[in-house]
Amino acid sequence: MEGCGLQCIKYLLFAFNLIFWLAGAGLIGVGIYVMVAYGVPDVLTLLSISELLLKGGAIGLIVVGSIVFIVGFLGCCGAIKENRCMLGTFFTLLLILFLAEIGVAIYAFVQRGQFFGLINTGVDTLSAVPYNSTDDAIKTLIDFTQTYLKCCGMNATDNWSPTPDSCACAANAASSICTNGNYNTPCKTSITTFLQEKVMIVGGIGIGIGLTQLIGMIFACCLFQAKGKDGEIV
Repeated sequence: MEGCGLQCIKYLLFAFNLIFWLAGAGLIGVGIYVMVAYGVPDVLTLLSISELLLKGGAIGLIVVGSIVFIVGFLGCCGAIKENRCMLGTFFTLLLILFLAEIGVAIYAFVQRGQFFGLINTGVDTLSAVPYNSTDDAIKTLIDFTQTYLKCCGMNATDNWSPTPDSCACAANAASSICTNGNYNTPCKTSITTFLQEKVMIVGGIGIGIGLTQLIGMIFACCLFQAKGKDGEIV
């Protein structure tokens, strides 16, 4: 007869893996979100930054999410069947995935300066070109960025002469962000803040998933050892 503690671990592990399985689906969703998030591709295109950088990270999230999705399913089966082989495989794959995610997080943290450096360079380059001298496609992107992020100019609010209509404050805009009817924040600041917010969202989700993985490994190890003592039941 199995003890109450073993049963508790078993169902906790199953519950964890159900959450983990959903987390895998969440990672896939985040990867898709990063690729199609409203405004992100347009801002990067405006700054002449290759979307390959963005899409590479997004594809990585989708791949990792798919693996997490599969591992979560494997963990659910291992917990319910109380199969040591499946539990051991689940623990090993989860550990490899956890270490890989730590490596990716460290790399992203180290490279964050380079990424935002490219953004600043793109903004400075674009600010040197008069608004009326840019082609229609660039004008459309500039207008979108200024309207969406509520900013005016690239690295200074007086970059454009004459000032384009997209610098004009919306009717419902707060008075604190407007001066003489135009937005009073340069887009360089707004773009950096906008992208940092997106990075924080992705990072927060990643931390949550990492902690969930760690708890799952602990549960899997406990159940694996318990079944080794009590004998495997398949």
